[in-house]
Amino acid sequence: MSSLEGLLSTSQLQLLQPFLRSRVGIVVTTFIVVGVVLAVFGANPIRIYFEMFEGAFGSVNSIAETLVYATPILLTSLAAIVCFRCGMWNVGAEGQLYLGAIAAVGLGFNSMGLPGPLVLPVMALGAFAAGAAWGAVPGFLRVRFGANEVIVTIMMNFLAMILATYLITGPWASGATPITRPIVPAGYLPILIPGTRLHVNLFGAIAAATILAVVLNRTVLGYEIRAVGHNPRAARVVGIPVARVIVLSFLISGGVAGFAGFNEVAGIQHALPDQISPGFGFTGIEVALLANLDPAWAMVSALFIAALNVGAAAMQRVVGVPVALVWVIEGFILLALLASGALRRL
Repeated sequence: MSSLEGLLSTSQLQLLQPFLRSRVGIVVTTFIVVGVVLAVFGANPIRIYFEMFEGAFGSVNSIAETLVYATPILLTSLAAIVCFRCGMWNVGAEGQLYLGAIAAVGLGFNSMGLPGPLVLPVMALGAFAAGAAWGAVPGFLRVRFGANEVIVTIMMNFLAMILATYLITGPWASGATPITRPIVPAGYLPILIPGTRLHVNLFGAIAAATILAVVLNRTVLGYEIRAVGHNPRAARVVGIPVARVIVLSFLISGGVAGFAGFNEVAGIQHALPDQISPGFGFTGIEVALLANLDPAWAMVSALFIAALNVGAAAMQRVVGVPVALVWVIEGFILLALLASGALRRL
């Protein structure tokens, strides 16, 4: 800080502080700091960042892959936003995604013989319901027994993964490959751009973000969720049913995360593979924090984080810098966001 003060006057520093504490300022500062470290070790940060950008947006297929990656992390970020706004820590979006995927695959087999046009809506509703039911468990345990929702949701993540592994290797197995038998073609989401994996559920995720923004900011339920998140005691005094709001927030959160599982099954995998999610549930938390718990800004944050991850593969191929650099950037951004929030509170 002393070296910075030598370059800038006190008034200039005061003008810079709002920018440095903003989301954009944190991201820009992160890239500058990481770039300096890369330059110290002999790498060219400008070329590295260019290759990352080129890998994420340099062609139609690159843009499509970036949007494909952004869709599930947007949905899991929305799941995190609902509970965080209510003052609850839902770290279980990963498990709720798995439950949604399991439900989507089970219904996608179409054992009931549904007409073709009904298969996709039933899969989507089933995935939402399964994720909501899985999410309601930690909410109920919190309000009924005071259980710590962080511990419960983390444990339930492992339970969901174990259940998926059992189904993949047992009743739904398709052979030696760790994947279930495929769903019926009527359960496939239409592709938006031929030759790519980009499917129509991108619009579903955008619609979910829009609806959630309206619910949280323009409805009575949204007001109650925000009131409980700010001060549950005061909310209880004014007549808000705190326990019901907490359970509802977990229901909505789990349902949206379950819908992300439907997205992966119907749009990408068309079956339930082992490790269907590379950590979308946890990445969604970072997206939510970067968006300042705003569903509208979550769309921008999800696109940014998706571009980092998709561009990292191209960066590694061309420049030879490991993909782990992206984890360093994301970790630095997350730490800076947490530090910025703590400074604001102080």
